[in-house]
Amino acid sequence: MVIRKQNSAISSPMTVIKKGSKIPTEHSVNTHFMTTPPNPKDDPESPYLASPKAFHLEMPLYHELKLSVPNIAGKTYMHMHNENPIDAFCIWCKKESVFKPIEHETKRTPRLTMYADENLIAKWVENDDDFIRITHACTRNHEHRYYTYYFKTKSSCTKIGQWPSTADFQIPQAEKYRKILKDSQYTEFTKGIGLSAHGVGIGSFVYLRRIFENLIEEAHIKKQKEDSSFENEKYRNSKMDTKIEMVKDLLPPFLVEHRILYGIMSKGIHLLTEEECLKYFEVVKIGIEQILDEKITQQEKEEKTAKARKAIQLVHGDLAKQSNPSPTL
Repeated sequence: MVIRKQNSAISSPMTVIKKGSKIPTEHSVNTHFMTTPPNPKDDPESPYLASPKAFHLEMPLYHELKLSVPNIAGKTYMHMHNENPIDAFCIWCKKESVFKPIEHETKRTPRLTMYADENLIAKWVENDDDFIRITHACTRNHEHRYYTYYFKTKSSCTKIGQWPSTADFQIPQAEKYRKILKDSQYTEFTKGIGLSAHGVGIGSFVYLRRIFENLIEEAHIKKQKEDSSFENEKYRNSKMDTKIEMVKDLLPPFLVEHRILYGIMSKGIHLLTEEECLKYFEVVKIGIEQILDEKITQQEKEEKTAKARKAIQLVHGDLAKQSNPSPTL
């Protein structure tokens, strides 16, 4: 079988096992390993092991999964051998699509099966070092493919490559926020996404926090113009929580309700580790996006209201002319 080559550090001969191929095994397994998910608090890697999509498309490069932890080993095995489709944004179709795993390439000849018991998973963990490439194809167009690369040892599994990158398909989805963010703010937002995709957690939090601060400052400037009695000196000397309270009527409701987002980002910059920031990045990003979505909705509502007002005035003017025609000489 001919495999289309991509730029990759993996150059060793590999066994290609296509999805759906019958793979001999001496094990007869009737139950799915770990049918009851473990408590996320007991699993420090849960953000990237929560789903096949998080594992293959959202986990940053060089993220190491410790296979000595049973929960991590079990879920890593399942995601590596996943046969189910995943929902993801296609950068070529420029829309959400469904991607199916179509190839699992490995330097060794593994006993691949999505269903496994503890013994089979233990055997997989104990196998020799291995390079693995997994390919997902868009169901709209099978030429649209995402590739992920892994290096597995007896103690860990590390993501060593991805094409296109996480940022490549996350940044196009942020394009809609251009309409409400200044060019510099949009650049900072996408930089934050890009840094997270490359495993830089603290730096990514810095850019998200700047977006949050800019939203508050925009409301502050508008408040000063609208309210001559606004206590500007008090505002400038206040902590963020108080600042939000003072301009809350000009802020998206989600931001006001979830102002603790700022505290999370600040703690991430000053106290959390890179790994912890990466762990929480997606949650914080979704919070920022929800705030921006509300601003878009409000802006569209205002634009629609202004358009309707103008149209109504034009119609009213036309009808008034018909009711009171100008006298003819």
